[in-house]
Amino acid sequence: MKRTPAYLLAIAIVVLTPMITCANEVILANLSDKFGQISHRNLESSHEFVFSGEFTDIEHALNLVNSNDLFVQSVSVSARDDGKAAIVIKASSARNQASKRFATFSNIIKPGMISWKKGEVPENMAVVTTIETDFANSITLHGLTLKSSLIFSHLFPMIERSGELRDPFFSRGTYSDTGSGRVMDFTVLCQW
Repeated sequence: MKRTPAYLLAIAIVVLTPMITCANEVILANLSDKFGQISHRNLESSHEFVFSGEFTDIEHALNLVNSNDLFVQSVSVSARDDGKAAIVIKASSARNQASKRFATFSNIIKPGMISWKKGEVPENMAVVTTIETDFANSITLHGLTLKSSLIFSHLFPMIERSGELRDPFFSRGTYSDTGSGRVMDFTVLCQW
């Protein structure tokens, strides 16, 4: 019997779909045990897990998701006002090299390595609100500052001292007026 590409694709979908569904259930159970309530969305070609936890537990979360036939494709970490991290992890069945950078990413996001926003935007610092990466060549930092010069005099040296990132590049900045004064919302790109 001749096997057409459509027939083979249909067989692969039928065989793999239960495995991926089972993988999601295992991942959700493991994440829930560690982090509590987990929001999960089954997207067209990937799965999204949204939850919150301690910054020190993010590498563990990445390793939990990067198992059972799913592989982490991207992660976004934002600082919450209570000192915890809001975490969004996307995973799919496509294998990649992301896991080689999980420890590096976890080192970068630890409080103290960079200045995370807590409460009001301080006058003497450029603070980071979110870090995102797809674990390819670059990583994106979003943040706020009252003085744009602090991006170069405060944040860039902090990034370079981390030893994990290099070549920080100011990508974008927009101003808005707030109760604290005129605040710049900025984006900085770095290389691994």
